[in-house]
Amino acid sequence: MKYDFVQYVTKDSVMTLSGKNKLEVMDQLITRAADLTKLSRDVIFRLIWKREQMMTTGVGGMLALPHIRINDINHPFVIVGVCENPIADYQGQDDQPVRVIVFTVAPDEDQEAYLQLLSSISRRLRNPELIGELIAAVGNTVKMLEIIQREEA
Repeated sequence: MKYDFVQYVTKDSVMTLSGKNKLEVMDQLITRAADLTKLSRDVIFRLIWKREQMMTTGVGGMLALPHIRINDINHPFVIVGVCENPIADYQGQDDQPVRVIVFTVAPDEDQEAYLQLLSSISRRLRNPELIGELIAAVGNTVKMLEIIQREEA
């Protein structure tokens, strides 16, 4: 089976992030991840910050891809957050502010599926025009979801 992150994006997993720094937007994403996965917010918090300390998930091009693997879930959860404010302290690889954050919580057991999922996110969202469209739609989660779910050209 080919894993495409779009199949895991729902109206509940698209959000506008109002935080003004990395901690604030990550806090909003962690809260939503805990709500959707029914996992402990503290566990998600610890795992994602441990991951961030290893290496920033700011991949450049205004995009960040924080991701964790965890037991106790049956399928991946993908949350797409578009920031109202540029997040200058995210420490992206290109030193530019982050505006779009795709937060992934995936089951721990299937490494291959996990890598395919992350690859599909990176491949799709490393498109500057798509990032620009998402930023332009900030505040309108219905429009943001439509942009994400739109077929690739």
